[in-house]
This record gives sequence, C-alpha cells and structure tokens, in this order.
Amino acid sequence: MTLQMPSAIEPLELADEERAAKLRELLDSGPLPMIQKSIDAFRRDLPELLRTHPGKWVAYHGDERVGFGKTETELYQRCFARGLTRDDFVVGFTEPGAFDPDEEFEVTYRDV
Repeated sequence: MTLQMPSAIEPLELADEERAAKLRELLDSGPLPMIQKSIDAFRRDLPELLRTHPGKWVAYHGDERVGFGKTETELYQRCFARGLTRDDFVVGFTEPGAFDPDEEFEVTYRDV
C-alpha cells in the first residue's frame, strides 16, 4: 500500500512562484508609464521650481502639476482625494539633483 500526501501545498508554492515572477517582471520593466511621465515633467520644470519654490514639495500627475505643499504627506492626501492611485503620481522635493536619472528609487507600494 502506498500513501500519497495531499498536494495542498502546491497551489501556495505556485502562487509564490507566480508572484515572484510578476515582481521580477515589474522590477525589470522600469517605472510605470504615468510615473515616468510625472518624473519627466518634474525634471523638465526643476530649474523653474528651484527659482520659484525652492525647498517645497511638489506633486505631478503626468504633465500636470497638482500643486505645492509644506509636507509630502499633504500632497499625497491631495492626490488621493482627487482619486489618483499611488501609480498615478509622484511627489518630489525641489532641490538640486532631485529625481536625478542616476538616482535609485525605492518602491514602497506595488500591487503584486
């Protein structure tokens, strides 16, 4: 008589492998299109921002400048109140070198 163990663990392992594959794909693909567009707009406007709003937080949704704030949290709340998701905007601090192309970005939230 041969005992066979139930394969209840396989779906979990498969799900973990699928999540890991999706995460690798996301990390290899670079920023999401709207995030990249927002970063590009911030970089484009940075010289002006350094003259007009140095040391302030600013949010971008694509090419649209959502606004300025005293804190990063204030701008996150403003963007979320507009119905934007975390993948729709960036918040940056107006300082020389902000969003430098060689800067590494930390992914703090992602649906995987």
